[in-house]
Amino acid sequence: MPFERGTVEISVTGGVSLPVSVFRAEADHQLAMASLAIGRVMYGAPGRGTLELLVEVTPYLQVRQPERVRGWSISPLFIRWNFPPVARARIFGEVSGSTVWTAAPVVDGAATFNFVEQGGFGVRFEENRRRAWLVGYRLQHMSNGGRVQPNPGANFHYMYLGLSFLR
Repeated sequence: MPFERGTVEISVTGGVSLPVSVFRAEADHQLAMASLAIGRVMYGAPGRGTLELLVEVTPYLQVRQPERVRGWSISPLFIRWNFPPVARARIFGEVSGSTVWTAAPVVDGAATFNFVEQGGFGVRFEENRRRAWLVGYRLQHMSNGGRVQPNPGANFHYMYLGLSFLR
């Protein structure tokens, strides 16, 4: 796959959080999202790792806490490191910061405008030179950043699937 400097990636992903309570995540708070990301490889060449900068927009975001709260999000600062491929698979690591707007406070009693810091990893399964399937995991922390008291925050173990196109 031509994953070198200047390559543009467009991907569509969707996923849900796992109902586990590791790392202070609450099993009764669940997250579902559908996102579109556009990125560009800024550094690297075939056979080496590549640094990719992305912007991710999430027009569908739903938190169950236990009532459902809908919203949307944008991640203007999204960094992904793509490791060299092994066979037709390529492992990646990612970090990002985003803003979230919701119809009701997340977590209960906090705020409708929040921030999400997240870090994760995944695998890109290359179908052909221009298309790949993505499978990934992110540990997400959502809070109002101390702007409003209380600031309880919520952590999510988010798993996603996606389809990626390269240009």
